Amino acid sequence: MRLLPILLILLFVSCSTKDEPGCYVSDVDFTNLETAYGCENTKSQLDIALENTFTFINSQTEYNEQTSGTCMPDIDFDTYTLIIGKKALSNGNTSISYDYSNDCATATNTLTVTFYQNETTEAPNLTYHILSPKIDEGTTVEVIININ
Repeated sequence: MRLLPILLILLFVSCSTKDEPGCYVSDVDFTNLETAYGCENTKSQLDIALENTFTFINSQTEYNEQTSGTCMPDIDFDTYTLIIGKKALSNGNTSISYDYSNDCATATNTLTVTFYQNETTEAPNLTYHILSPKIDEGTTVEVIININ
């Protein structure tokens, strides 16, 4: 009889309703303009009039109006949403890496952009981007910037 209260407590603790069954944080496959369309050095050669923020581009017209540079492909916007931003840095940049995930419980996609810096005195204002699978209406996207 002493075990009954303990078993009931364990039952309630182990049966949480806040997690949806089969719902978890998962990586989202994405591509970029270099891989999908052969663009080169987009961090420096693709420009958009933003300052330390990001935006979504969902049509070729928006892309043509908002960006400039050497990378002007015809993007498949039926398949992709372009997440693009700018970041001003205090010294030179070696590379940029991206991680992209989805939390289905909160309908939130998280893009983590990591800038790997070097010791040069150059202070670039770099463009970052990914081509995400088409983002559904109601999905929140959070962009996290890391500077290493």
